[in-house]
Amino acid sequence: MVAHMRARLRRLWPDERGQSLVEMALVLPLLLLLLAGIIDFGRAYNNYIIITNAAREGARAASHFPDKPEYVKTVVRQEATDSGLDADAIIIIISGGALAGDTIEVTAEYEFSTILGSFVGPAYSTLTLRSSTRMVVFGQDT
Repeated sequence: MVAHMRARLRRLWPDERGQSLVEMALVLPLLLLLLAGIIDFGRAYNNYIIITNAAREGARAASHFPDKPEYVKTVVRQEATDSGLDADAIIIIISGGALAGDTIEVTAEYEFSTILGSFVGPAYSTLTLRSSTRMVVFGQDT
């Protein structure tokens, strides 16, 4: 009786042992691509925050020492290095006035290398992260 029911069930539901393997083979690359994108987004956002903080620290230094651009660049690079970025890869642009009451702007730029670039193509291999901060010059400190 039991053997008869098993035979009847097998006829109703054909063998599906390979189906899961085929489904996994089709879906896994898409899931890995999605995971790489999520990781890239998180890394890029973290690096953008680091660049923003570095530009802010540079603008703060420039508001007190507008006549010392090398010192300002050192402050920006030190802030980025303390947070884990390569200081040599940061481009720093200082613009604005040097007199009390003028506005001075510090821009930090960083080329971010993505994980997705190796999967999708070279057009997506790097992403330029840029942040600018403006502050009022307080005067020249010594």
